[in-house]
Amino acid sequence: MKVIISAIACAPGEGSEGGVGWRAVQRIAREHDVRVITQEMNRPSWERAEREGTVPRSVRVRYVDCGTGWHPNRMIARIQSWTRYLKFSREVLDMAKAWHDEEPADLVHQVTYATWRVPSPLWQMPVPFVWGPVGGTAMFPKQFLGTLGKAARAFEMVREVQGSLAARSSAFIRCVENSAVVLAANGETSMFLKPYRRGRPLLELPVAYMTRNEVEVFSKPLVEKESARGPLKLFAGGNIEGRKGVSMALRAIHRLKQQGIRVEYTVAGGGPEIPTLRKLASRLGIDELVHFHPGYRGRDYVRKLQESDVYFLPSFRETNPVTLLEASLAGCVPVVAGASGSGEMARMIGGDAIPAASPDALIDGLAAAVMRLHHDRGELKRRSCAVSKSAADLYSEIRYDEIIGRAYEVAVQGVHKDGVIAS
Repeated sequence: MKVIISAIACAPGEGSEGGVGWRAVQRIAREHDVRVITQEMNRPSWERAEREGTVPRSVRVRYVDCGTGWHPNRMIARIQSWTRYLKFSREVLDMAKAWHDEEPADLVHQVTYATWRVPSPLWQMPVPFVWGPVGGTAMFPKQFLGTLGKAARAFEMVREVQGSLAARSSAFIRCVENSAVVLAANGETSMFLKPYRRGRPLLELPVAYMTRNEVEVFSKPLVEKESARGPLKLFAGGNIEGRKGVSMALRAIHRLKQQGIRVEYTVAGGGPEIPTLRKLASRLGIDELVHFHPGYRGRDYVRKLQESDVYFLPSFRETNPVTLLEASLAGCVPVVAGASGSGEMARMIGGDAIPAASPDALIDGLAAAVMRLHHDRGELKRRSCAVSKSAADLYSEIRYDEIIGRAYEVAVQGVHKDGVIAS
């Protein structure tokens, strides 16, 4: 089929959301003729990939100018990303229609950003529209707001109000009701969208997938991985914000130390919370157990995951955390808060999702989960292999392809001549 893909974030060879969009295009282009609409800022990445011959022959690209460069302040940069997305959303429909007039498409599909909060206008195209995967439905637990700094607390409260307003907007309701198929990034999002869909096609598709080669790279040494008698090696990575709950993890490590159990905890990545977390670790007297690292790259990153025993990042608001997935493939047993996408993913692959009833209960639960793994290294090794296999199966490229194929088939076959979507 001929597919127009809307992906504001789609940058060959890059990470984060830009990598998510590019990976989606790569998979879809294996079976379809793809035309990508992305933002102008991604042009250098595309031109480099074209020179290197890594853009599939079935893929072409056009650009919407939404501005270039990012503010050095991460909070301001995040606001920039949303204002650019709003501009992109205002212009993408006209560009898609013009491209369709030149070369008729069979359907249109938006893959990034993976959020429901800014609805797409592409349901107005004269061909079926597939929306997603979309996520972003998680709300920060109110009982944990007191653990955040003032700025992070204000952000979460504003986000909740914005979400409530967005869910009532006519733009969102028209988009979710008129999309031929909606792809929810996880079960939490599926439950949120289901009432709006009123029986129309709604499938679940994680934002992330892993190729066979990536699975092999992360999990290859697993058979050789030995759980030493020494301290368990705990790992957390990514953009370290208040919503990630690292302060809860530090307090759990403090409780473990009080009971005579020492661990080695690596927090890899930057973010606004790092200075505060350093002070907290010092105040708790666990400086020697916690290592703050600016972030690993490439082989060093893979090696660090393979050397670690536990993925230890509570995280209260996620969709499909890629670092958790990669750590699990490398044999790290996830120990996270039983909230949002992290908790859902941990439960699915056999990790520990600790109930987040209150800060004290979560801290006790996190400490208890690590303590069990510390005392039973045989169980740690068994679960290490089990979570790696489950992650490889549930987030495989094969499963991704199957769900995309099913969505496209349903979208094209479910549209009658009068344009009404078959339920």
